[in-house]
Amino acid sequence: MSGERRDHPEQEISIKRREHELFVDESLASTDPVKPFSEYLRDTPPTPLSGGVKAALWAIALITALLFAASLWRLINHRPSGQPTRQRSKAKSSSRVSPRKAATPPAATPTVAVRIPIPPSQEFRR
Repeated sequence: MSGERRDHPEQEISIKRREHELFVDESLASTDPVKPFSEYLRDTPPTPLSGGVKAALWAIALITALLFAASLWRLINHRPSGQPTRQRSKAKSSSRVSPRKAATPPAATPTVAVRIPIPPSQEFRR
């Protein structure tokens, strides 16, 4: 503990020195006058885009619109229906024989209701 307390002031001084080196902005010390934005705007007149740049922007916009329309079309037309999809088996066989089709499940046996007599010693609430 005592060793940590002795190094603490030296660490603070070192940290403050590094902070000054890294984060103190040198440009704030300069007193050069700064031009207002309107003056910069007057110095740089607007120029229209060239034909090639306009064509490239229109081509990119057209490609983007087509991709967006295609994604919407796919979303609308390829919705999963209420029918479950067939799951493909993940196991690959080495033979070239086609896999057998799954047999239809056997018909469910009818459930028969059986009336169980209640012993007279137990109460039954309806």
